[in-house]
Amino acid sequence: MVRLSIASRSIGHVAAGLVSLLVLIPMTLVVLTAFKPPSEIYSALPFPAHPTLDNFRRLFEVSFGTYLWNSFATTLLRVAGQVLISILAAYAFARFEFRFREALFAMVLGAMMVPHSLTMVPIYLMIVDLGWYDTWAALIIPNLGFPFGVFLLRQHMMQFPKPLFDAAQADGASHWTILWRIVVPNMGPAIAGLVIVAFIECWNEYFWPLLVTDSERMRTIQIGIRRFLDSEGADSFGPLMAGVTLASLPALLVFFFLQKRVMDTFVSSGIK
Repeated sequence: MVRLSIASRSIGHVAAGLVSLLVLIPMTLVVLTAFKPPSEIYSALPFPAHPTLDNFRRLFEVSFGTYLWNSFATTLLRVAGQVLISILAAYAFARFEFRFREALFAMVLGAMMVPHSLTMVPIYLMIVDLGWYDTWAALIIPNLGFPFGVFLLRQHMMQFPKPLFDAAQADGASHWTILWRIVVPNMGPAIAGLVIVAFIECWNEYFWPLLVTDSERMRTIQIGIRRFLDSEGADSFGPLMAGVTLASLPALLVFFFLQKRVMDTFVSSGIK
């Protein structure tokens, strides 16, 4: 039995190592290519013989800094709004008793099953009517509702012991105080997991920014990379890899910074 357990763990480790290699090798080649001069782009050697930053310089000559700023700023604002609204809605569903609560929560779950492509056209028409087309409002406001975030945080809040809330209310604490001084500080793992999911989804979004923006000053980094490829053609491979490297860094940094919290999400009830 012990040998079987050791063998199964070994197989799991080998499988995890192979999957990691499948992810890391392409990423490593992308980063190394970003530092290669044009003469070495198609070289068989993975490492650049004469590393250069010219590929990154070429990117910032074509408004790439504007694309990067638009993605960074709108993603931060959107994620902050999604997390805040999810916390408030989840607390209401977890703690308050009101008519049609279960029906409303079922509608939230149902919204998770509706493909985003089905709602794009009506939301786009509303944005045009409101005069938000080609503005940050179009990139941020329509996506502040995050059903998955409400579901995730509500499930964690439901695990809080009821006597904890009763004791806080007996001491005169309001729901607002309980939420921000008791619930939120003890939900670090769940909130960290939500931040990572929301950040990656917002940062990597391509079609929605393409639909609701038109000018260069409003484009995001994903669209910027594509436009650079279309404009530069065959000579864009090095700068393209540099753009992919820069586009990958924020999501990777967020994940590595919060990864311990994410792992705790699956083993913690939310109470320290």
